[in-house]
Amino acid sequence: MKKIILAGAAILCISLFSLSRAQEAGLSPEGGISIEFKIVCPGAGQSDCAKFAAHGIYKALYVKNEAFLSLDDIVAAKVIDAEDASSAEGSALELRFNKDGTQKFNEITSKNAGRSMAVFVDGDLLAIIRIYDPVITGKISIKNLDKAKAQDLAGRINKSVPADNSYFFF
Repeated sequence: MKKIILAGAAILCISLFSLSRAQEAGLSPEGGISIEFKIVCPGAGQSDCAKFAAHGIYKALYVKNEAFLSLDDIVAAKVIDAEDASSAEGSALELRFNKDGTQKFNEITSKNAGRSMAVFVDGDLLAIIRIYDPVITGKISIKNLDKAKAQDLAGRINKSVPADNSYFFF
């Protein structure tokens, strides 16, 4: 009887350890999706920034430690097809934010015009987007995605959006 109880306790400990590791990594333990928007730092030497990796034109990509937007700020996602259907990477993923997300996005894009932001999905870099002007519309389009990838992301996001985010700010 003691062996069964100990085995049950060990399984519970392993499950809790896995759950805490998933939460630590920003992943949903139910197999959902994690999305984070972070400001790109100009380089090393800032205490609130960390090196992510080398990417494209960046020899090293440094991003803020804290995300300014996450899945909690999103109400819906949809795929927008490109006008040129022959393009393999012609789709865009449009994300719509709730009221709080819209306010945060407006504030961050107002303060960081001329800089870039990085969008991470499940801890992987999805896109780096240049901020030109404040965004007040409550939505963003991440362009030049493969259509299948955009559809997969939209489906996973829509399944994972918190229930209390089911209203639009518009």
